Amino acid sequence: MSNWVVVYTSSNLNNVEIIKGILAENEIDSVIINKQDSMHLNLINGATELISLHINPENVVKAKHIISKTSF
Repeated sequence: MSNWVVVYTSSNLNNVEIIKGILAENEIDSVIINKQDSMHLNLINGATELISLHINPENVVKAKHIISKTSF
């Protein structure tokens, strides 16, 4: 997974899960990396974008196109 590319980041896990599902429907495998610490979320307001969605490099263009058509 060291060569996988980040195509989406957010502080909202639900949004990342939705994008992951949309990519899966388009036969693009992805992995969520969540670096949020629940203790820090309780101490600060507005967590930074610590949740990222990673995919294989060969699917980057297709994934970014799909993501660009998705709005929240």
